[in-house]
Amino acid sequence: MVSRIVATYGGLLLAAAVGLSFVHPWGDLRNVDRHSELFLGSEVPLEVRQVLDRKCADCHSNRTYWPVYSRLAPGTWLMEHDVSEGRTALNFSRWHEMRADEQIDALSRIAAEVRSEEMPPTAYTMMHPGRHISDEEKQKVAAWARVERRRIRAASESQKEINGQ
Repeated sequence: MVSRIVATYGGLLLAAAVGLSFVHPWGDLRNVDRHSELFLGSEVPLEVRQVLDRKCADCHSNRTYWPVYSRLAPGTWLMEHDVSEGRTALNFSRWHEMRADEQIDALSRIAAEVRSEEMPPTAYTMMHPGRHISDEEKQKVAAWARVERRRIRAASESQKEINGQ
């Protein structure tokens, strides 16, 4: 009798989880162009690009890797929420759509948040230990952000001069 009750409630719970997996409160985040280049228009050294791609792109680009557990509610909602927030804050796939001043600001935030260990979030690195950013990688990302800010600022000022502003 008890096993039948457990099986019934277990089946109902599984059916509810599967059914609720088709509900996407943050929109359909999986239906995006996954092949767009990250940081299009910027100069990103290969070592830095690899760090950003492996350790940041899951939440901050359209190249999100969706593991099996992200297909079933409530896991799908938790992950979609994090990806939605990440893409809203900064989407590497849409870098080329940003104005120069927005890119400069984003580079400042990237460097500061990586150095202060705000990014990647602890909850993410606990679930994905290989996504932790080493001190050496932090230094490389921060140095690149500094150089890229200068390059964008100089190009922007040069463009203003050409346009007579």
